[in-house]
Amino acid sequence: MKIGLNLWVWESPFRTDRHLGLLQKARALRAEAVEFALEEGSVVEGSILRRALAEQALGCSMIGMFGTARDLSSPDASVRQKGMDYARKSLELCAEVGAAVFSGACVGAGGSELVSDTERLTRYKLASERLHEIGEFAAKVGVPFCVEILNRYEDSILNTSAQACELMDMTGHSSVGIHLDTFHMNMEESSLGAALRFGGNRLFHLHASESHRGKPGNGAVPWRTVAEALHQIGYKGFAIIESFNPRGRLAPMARAWRPYEESQDIIAKEGLAFLWKTLRA
Repeated sequence: MKIGLNLWVWESPFRTDRHLGLLQKARALRAEAVEFALEEGSVVEGSILRRALAEQALGCSMIGMFGTARDLSSPDASVRQKGMDYARKSLELCAEVGAAVFSGACVGAGGSELVSDTERLTRYKLASERLHEIGEFAAKVGVPFCVEILNRYEDSILNTSAQACELMDMTGHSSVGIHLDTFHMNMEESSLGAALRFGGNRLFHLHASESHRGKPGNGAVPWRTVAEALHQIGYKGFAIIESFNPRGRLAPMARAWRPYEESQDIIAKEGLAFLWKTLRA
């Protein structure tokens, strides 16, 4: 397991012409991996980022921005195609950068409508067809893809580890897995440990986020339970802190209305130290 953080804690969007210094900063705080989002593809120069990551001996993950406009489960075929095109473009950049995994909330994200069980399964089927295609492309470029699971306020059809595994059964591709986030899980799962164990080897990526999105260790997430479950399933992926700068561009989307600490550096420094002590002990 590698401990890291999403660069959203400091800046958004991440740009290789302005923010490469954050890699050195993250490494100095003992991050083993960093994550960034493909918000504006033209501002990330893959070859430059690959060299910078190698210089700092950092792993990398990339997260996608899908939403309703690129929902792979949308009844609208043109929307599903936009999601597919975006996933391909993102996976190509991941391969160029040397990212270990690409993830995204690509199924039902942004939805707020009540759907029947029949309709939910129909939408899973639509998504699984596209996810299988993405899996084929992911295998070709050598970068796994995983579906991020969100809470009920951000997604109306895919909220739990069990539902995610149901979708994976329908998808049936070894290069497609799931991405769980302790922030969302803390709202949706009866037991975070059981949910992680249920995910098992389908868990490709983890956001190790606190219940209030501040630094891990001073909220309601049962970290000992999380650590035990991750060790039980032999998880070898990234554990990434996802927090947001309340003065950043993504603050409204993340509902980050207030500072969580005196500085964003405290979230990064003390959060990473806590995860090292808790998840890697």
